[in-house]
Amino acid sequence: MGKKYLLNVKNLNISWRLDKASVPIVCGVDFSLEPGKVLGLVGESGCGKSVTALSLMRILPKELKIEDGEILFNGHNGGKTVDIAKLKPKGEDIQKIRGGRISMIFQEPMSSFSPLHTIGNQIIEVIEIHKKTARGEAEEITINLLKKAGIADARDAVKRYPFEFSGGMLQRAMIAKALSCNPSLLIADEPTTALDVTIQAQILNLMRDLQREFGTSIIFISHDLGVVGQMADEVAIMYMGKIVERGPTKNIFKTPKHPYTIKLLDAIPRLGNLEDRRRLEPIRGTVPGLFNRPPGCIFHDRCDSYMSGICDSAFPDLREMSENHFVACYLYEKGEMDQ
Repeated sequence: MGKKYLLNVKNLNISWRLDKASVPIVCGVDFSLEPGKVLGLVGESGCGKSVTALSLMRILPKELKIEDGEILFNGHNGGKTVDIAKLKPKGEDIQKIRGGRISMIFQEPMSSFSPLHTIGNQIIEVIEIHKKTARGEAEEITINLLKKAGIADARDAVKRYPFEFSGGMLQRAMIAKALSCNPSLLIADEPTTALDVTIQAQILNLMRDLQREFGTSIIFISHDLGVVGQMADEVAIMYMGKIVERGPTKNIFKTPKHPYTIKLLDAIPRLGNLEDRRRLEPIRGTVPGLFNRPPGCIFHDRCDSYMSGICDSAFPDLREMSENHFVACYLYEKGEMDQ
């Protein structure tokens, strides 16, 4: 019997529409997510992680358009599968899913709350719309959520405005808001980027605890492999709008296959004995611009294992190296590296 997926993204293509051109942003992305699991989406800034996440809720900027692909979501209306890519961005169907069945934690919590309304009102409104509850009941749910999110004196906190909260408290409130309707899927778009290290650790522990309690599936987006290693069951590595490697987190960290993944891991500082320490190895070159996408494998111009006439011919297909561990690299097709 095959696996049951909450989310199955197939051949997702998103482009940036200009006056006389269409620039690819996300190119043929495929990934899936099982109920109750955490998927880490990793890559350098500008690789398409956030655009992919926004497409799952159909909140892309108007200049970006889904050109092709399917976003099959199985957590709607008692397990009914719906293709989100085919829903109208402002239609009634996606509005029922957005915020109710799929929620999102954004990078900057200050921009996620209106400065004109109290924290409580903004969470209560979400509950009233999606759960059809009375005002008093929605307020009690909000207070309990803020308590679970680690906000002291939650009954007083619901009456306060965003500017009265610190960055860490705002992020906790954002998590409470995202979980207010017990969504099937939570998208966390670099939720700890704007926080200091101590608060970052608290937020990650909070998300893990709440994820276990609510059984919510999470797509955790980050450029920090160390953070993803703590959170995710599976990891997908993105580069210039494509997934170059994906698989179980343990496999990705212990036996990375793609040269890009290997370089990312080499750039992570390690603690240990002095003899185990080594100089960090940056990835040579820079990420090409959107208008200068290289032919073939999009990483070939920065890769130490580049093979002329092969790597610059066409983008390689994802190949299964071991159970559920896929990599898109000609080195394995040609037998140039250990498998």
